Amino acid sequence: MEVKRKRARIVVDIFVTLTTVLDSLEARIVDLSEHGAQIVGASVPKGNKFQIEYMGQTVYAQCMWSEIDRMGVRFPFGLSDGPMHDALMMATPGGHGAPSVPSNLPTSATGGFIPPPAGLVALSRRLSPAFGRRG
Repeated sequence: MEVKRKRARIVVDIFVTLTTVLDSLEARIVDLSEHGAQIVGASVPKGNKFQIEYMGQTVYAQCMWSEIDRMGVRFPFGLSDGPMHDALMMATPGGHGAPSVPSNLPTSATGGFIPPPAGLVALSRRLSPAFGRRG
């Protein structure tokens, strides 16, 4: 079964800090839309609410699904401004001077392809032989 989203997620690579009631965790947002994101490098239990901090901006989020080292989150208040929204607009093909590239390829700020870190690929293969949370 494929999940239908309001908007397509855009590939990004944003380092953020997650703040829960009990902890502060470093992580990366790897895909983003105005309504949600996929975060790797940290996870919280499904249903938990927390804050994402990025360049002085605080975005509230709720975990919708969670695995060992990644999770999908929903923003109760959609992104409409601030540094995270600006990063989304810069990564959107054709948006605000961003290079027009296929949305499934991660790119740098200059438009060059960024391959995923070898350690992350190896870790994901060890953790789950199946794809995603449907495995």
